[in-house]
Amino acid sequence: MKKNKGEKTNELPEMWNTNARRNLSGMRIPCEQNDEEAETQGSEEQEKMIETQRLIIRPFEVSDHDLMYRIYSDEEILQYTPFDIMDKEQAERHLQKVMDDWKRDPRLSYEFAVCLRENSAKIGRAHILIDSETDTGMIGMLLEQKYWGKHYASEISEALIRYCFRDLHLHRVNAVCSPDNKASWKMLEKCGLRREALLLQKCRYVKKGIVSWHDELEYAMLASEYKGS
Repeated sequence: MKKNKGEKTNELPEMWNTNARRNLSGMRIPCEQNDEEAETQGSEEQEKMIETQRLIIRPFEVSDHDLMYRIYSDEEILQYTPFDIMDKEQAERHLQKVMDDWKRDPRLSYEFAVCLRENSAKIGRAHILIDSETDTGMIGMLLEQKYWGKHYASEISEALIRYCFRDLHLHRVNAVCSPDNKASWKMLEKCGLRREALLLQKCRYVKKGIVSWHDELEYAMLASEYKGS
């Protein structure tokens, strides 16, 4: 549905959803499972989980509504993103969409809840959006403010990059951020991504119904450049 310029919307902007919608062939249909199928599914669920020294990065679950709402109702967390804040109902609908994306085949959108290993505290979200035409995974994350400055962002980024190349066997990984968000682009450079472009007025923000255009930095790495374990 076409929206009028400046019309308020709490759905994630189109440019952030394009890759996740490409070439989707529909939902998998649930069916009764035998023991072997159940064991296979359990193995697949384990494969979706990413573990680091301090973190468990896993698919979103119904019980994660509190985390989704905390992230998307905080204006400071969303400052350098095109997203508008969400109320509880909007956050719940977004969570359902995120979980539905995990059931699609082929799967082109991976949205993870980020949890601490030591106590299972939920601290943020991370994502990989697949562009099947270019065999590229776009990585990104949002963390609750009290976990900023503790190097979790670089730990998550390194884990997502490794997952893209080692598990998904992608050709390229990229990430975008605001030029004003110095902490983010310095973190991406620390993780080995190279700056490829400064795109002028590339990103459309909608905040409280007001549309504005912002510059965007793009960083990337090729599989042939990846030196991780």
